[in-house]
Amino acid sequence: MIVQETGWLRYTEPMNKSTMCHNAAAGSLKSLADSAYQRFFSRLTPDTQVLGIRMPALRQWVKSLSDQQRSAFLNDLPHVYTEENQAHILLINEITGFEQAAASLRQFIPYADSWAVTDILNVRAFRQDSQTESLALELLKQDNPWGVRLGMLILKRHFLRTDPHLPAVLAACRDHETVSMMTAWYLAELTIHDPEAVLACVPQLEWATAKRLGQKVRDSRRISPDIKNRVSAATAATRHRMAQSEGTPETL
Repeated sequence: MIVQETGWLRYTEPMNKSTMCHNAAAGSLKSLADSAYQRFFSRLTPDTQVLGIRMPALRQWVKSLSDQQRSAFLNDLPHVYTEENQAHILLINEITGFEQAAASLRQFIPYADSWAVTDILNVRAFRQDSQTESLALELLKQDNPWGVRLGMLILKRHFLRTDPHLPAVLAACRDHETVSMMTAWYLAELTIHDPEAVLACVPQLEWATAKRLGQKVRDSRRISPDIKNRVSAATAATRHRMAQSEGTPETL
């Protein structure tokens, strides 16, 4: 057993061939850091550690990895930096087999901790596979709220034109900011395709989610003024009911 220092990652395991491949990849990743971008990016994700690597450079880095480096990187969890987690998702995106992609995503979910990581998910293998829907609904039941966000992202990307998943999405709502934000985003996009379904569920929303939904609908250029007014009225009615039940002043 030896300790290997790579400047930014520390290993306390035998230096087998797989580990050495990952060390080489990790060292080259750090070399892409941009100090000015690091200061900017760290303000967007204040609860994570970031190197400051711009997405085009990170995508090029991922493409440069050998098959052996990719395998080593995917199996080296948890990572330290947000960019490592982003690279992990980018690697999952490129997996062509559904079972392998789903297994890799399930393995990663406990370590998901930022929208900057979850929101780049766009797995090639999920685009046509009939099992994608079941996987998304499974993720909605995750304990990690970022896993719930991933489930909603998959539904939003592949199944949003109808609303059969709306009950499952609403059941996943909980008092966590990222779930509230993702629910509002999902519903705002669904409003474009099925506004009546969204209007019917507004009374079930917590105020934080209803308020975010109203804002996203107002900001959309793809939703008619009439629907915007109806959503605004529905969210205002939700706030009114909550204020009455809580005995608090109504503030928007």
